[in-house]
Amino acid sequence: MNVLTNKLPTKIRVNNNIYNINYDYKTIINIILAFEDKELTNSEQVYIMLKNLYKEEIHPKDTYEAMKKGLKFIDGGEESDTEDDIKPKRIYSFKKDGNYIFSGINQTHHINLSENENMHWWIFLSLFMDMSTDCTFGELVYYRKRKNENKLTKEEKEQYKKIKKLIDLDEKDKVPSQARKEFLDKFRELNKKWGD
Repeated sequence: MNVLTNKLPTKIRVNNNIYNINYDYKTIINIILAFEDKELTNSEQVYIMLKNLYKEEIHPKDTYEAMKKGLKFIDGGEESDTEDDIKPKRIYSFKKDGNYIFSGINQTHHINLSENENMHWWIFLSLFMDMSTDCTFGELVYYRKRKNENKLTKEEKEQYKKIKKLIDLDEKDKVPSQARKEFLDKFRELNKKWGD
């Protein structure tokens, strides 16, 4: 899918049904926040995703496929390898970094998100992935990457100590490396029960 040449999706085909979706960035960020919330069960996370992403009620036999297609949409149309157990450490959190992401997009792209509340998720994702390292969010990501790789210089270590609270992602905000695989496995089990 090329956002420059293809029409951005506003519907998802699931088996033989076509479902309208809420494709705006705020809806998707709320879904991602649910995935980041370790107090929610996998079933609750799935429920939140399906109820928020799809405008219509999902047919029970479409549930598992709707979940997979929904995750693909959230990933910008890319297939994700759920079998990969080795995940990089997180370098951002929509919950913790929300204000810095908002201002970073404004600073980098001169787009006020509050004036573009219906912006398509994939447009937001493109802007998000292309934020300047000169904004606060860019600096936070830089320090997190350097810290994760154990490559902080002496000067960076001193700066890190000063802004540690901003840089460190809380343990409760970290998604375990196998969370998505477990999520899919448990949902497969639920779907088999629903399909019977």
